[in-house]
Amino acid sequence: RRSDPTYQGPEQSPAVVVVDHATRAVIDDLFMRLRGACGAWRQSWPTEAVMNAAKLEWLGEFMRSGITRMEQIDHGMRVVSASKSAFVPAPGVFVSWCFAPEGLGLPSVESAYAQALRNCHPAMRGCEKWYHPAVYHATAAAGFHSLSLLSRELGLASFEKHYLIQCRRIWQGEQLSSVPVAEIAMEPKITPEVGKKALAELRAHRAGGAR
Repeated sequence: RRSDPTYQGPEQSPAVVVVDHATRAVIDDLFMRLRGACGAWRQSWPTEAVMNAAKLEWLGEFMRSGITRMEQIDHGMRVVSASKSAFVPAPGVFVSWCFAPEGLGLPSVESAYAQALRNCHPAMRGCEKWYHPAVYHATAAAGFHSLSLLSRELGLASFEKHYLIQCRRIWQGEQLSSVPVAEIAMEPKITPEVGKKALAELRAHRAGGAR
């Protein structure tokens, strides 16, 4: 039968993806929300057939990326609304928004990067403060010593990559290990007495140098 040009063996048969009713409802609802938020949605989906094909593409991207919770999609839509763009984002871009740290109540990439730089400074040794273990682990992966040596562009790109990996792990239900005890922020014990002593020592040093 393989000599028959019309015959298709199992390896040639197109894969059939069965989408259950609940999943279809989620995708249909998402596309309705996207049409409401993006005024130029017809640029992406000019016909019903194109839109239906796009729904399968988006679903495939969700499955590959590990989008499993409505909270993730809701956060992605919040970013869409905040962007005020009239155009529908690409599915990969939307997925990246679904994994954004803000949806977890974590600081933005910029804020987390700023804290990472502060804590990498030698003067901060022993008194580092971390917003969350995700920020610590991202900084460690980027390199405590090398991060501050990179240009802002390269440093931010390196940190963002590792930070978003940590956020994705949390979104997928992983429990990050705690910040090592030695790295936990210690409140500096600054009291009026300590300040007065330091000031007295400074005055004594200056008085001695003036003689």
